[in-house]
Amino acid sequence: MSKNQEVVKKESSAVVTEEMMGAWGTPQVSSQDIIIPKILCMQGLSQLVSDEKAKMGDLVDNMTNEVIGNCKDKPIEFIPFHMEKILIISKKVGNDFEFARIEAVTPENENKPYEEQVGGELFKNEFAMNFYVLRPEDKSIPYIISFKGMSRKAGKILATQMFVRNAAAGKIPPAFVMELSGTKTKNDKGTFYVLETKAVRESNQEEIASAFQWYKTVNAGGVKVHEDSAEPKVETRF
Repeated sequence: MSKNQEVVKKESSAVVTEEMMGAWGTPQVSSQDIIIPKILCMQGLSQLVSDEKAKMGDLVDNMTNEVIGNCKDKPIEFIPFHMEKILIISKKVGNDFEFARIEAVTPENENKPYEEQVGGELFKNEFAMNFYVLRPEDKSIPYIISFKGMSRKAGKILATQMFVRNAAAGKIPPAFVMELSGTKTKNDKGTFYVLETKAVRESNQEEIASAFQWYKTVNAGGVKVHEDSAEPKVETRF
């Protein structure tokens, strides 16, 4: 890029920053208007891996398909501020299970077996822990990280940090910035990555303030999750 081009680029950025940013006023956006992306760990059967746009172990924004990290070589940091426990129910159709619905976990369904017969049909019940998080480098939109199957252990560690350890220390759930990584493992179904989490540092005041604002938005209800039919399909029963 020439010096003249650099000057033009800087001047254009200055115009946008100084004259345009506040021109449209405050947008009337509610929680119902927001779609939250997921951070997915790519597995061997992931569509992006098949398309050679990502590799196994990559951490991907499922809305933009951008690779934002890697379980092994480039863990990502996140600030967790809310958790939901869900039950993913699939129905056996032919030789495969097809997604049927999602239910919130309640005392009535929290002990459902992994597989069950209902009305002569076979269903699979997979429990998951969904965490709403912010990335420290981009607090403009939250993400969801879902822990299920063998990765549920990492979800339980994260929940313990947020709601037990933090509370015992007089701190709130987003008090610590966490790291998301993963380990490659193998079972009779194949090779796949299992997610891991750990605390890396205390959140600063700006990060906590952003997390609180997003917590209020999410807690108001109605936010939508960007679901992706290409999400990795891995047999994670344990």
